Amino acid sequence: MLPVREKVIHTTVRIRFSKVGDLQYISHLDLHRTFCRLFVRAGVPVWYSEGYSPHPHLVFATPLSVGAESLCEYLDVSIVGTPEEIDIPDIRARLADTGIAGLTVEDVYLPSTKFSSITDSDYRIEIVTSGADARLARACEDVLCEAPLCTVKRTKSGEREVDISAQIRKVSVDFADGRIKIAARLCADSSSFLNPEYLVKILRERCGVLCGDPMCESYSILRTAVYAGDKEFQ
Repeated sequence: MLPVREKVIHTTVRIRFSKVGDLQYISHLDLHRTFCRLFVRAGVPVWYSEGYSPHPHLVFATPLSVGAESLCEYLDVSIVGTPEEIDIPDIRARLADTGIAGLTVEDVYLPSTKFSSITDSDYRIEIVTSGADARLARACEDVLCEAPLCTVKRTKSGEREVDISAQIRKVSVDFADGRIKIAARLCADSSSFLNPEYLVKILRERCGVLCGDPMCESYSILRTAVYAGDKEFQ
């Protein structure tokens, strides 16, 4: 009879981090692998699942699509030990120097909320396009404030036209430094998550932005905050 393995006690620890620069181009799977290697290098006692293929238990909140940067990403990881045994300041110190350009661990703590409580995210979108001026910025804002605001959206059952106006909590558009600058708060819960790429898609179709020389035009997306209701997510 095989001996019964003693169950290892583990605790969920939350990591808030930013990923900017070239890291916007790595996939969610690559980001997962990056953190797995980072934990090993830093000597963080990550808990591994049992069975034939042990793996660390990592869960990311509302992962971004490739091509977007963020100042507020969240990762829950299982660490060996009870909450009283885990030395949070030590883990924070170990992860302070990631050695990876664009990846910064902002904070490490024991979570008091679940990812399911996330409702919205703030984004800053900047567009460099031919003909950009204050008039075009106003036209873009008028379009994004329309209701209904229909676009073709990918779903699990395929592509279909949907009205995304209710998923745009608030939006404003300005023209500065030769760019169209958009500040938007979008739905981020699991049932009605809105990818900020759809705002760019609609402006391309209706306002003609980013329809010129692709070598001279570009846009960027930066997530700046995540919310649980009216409060910033922790």
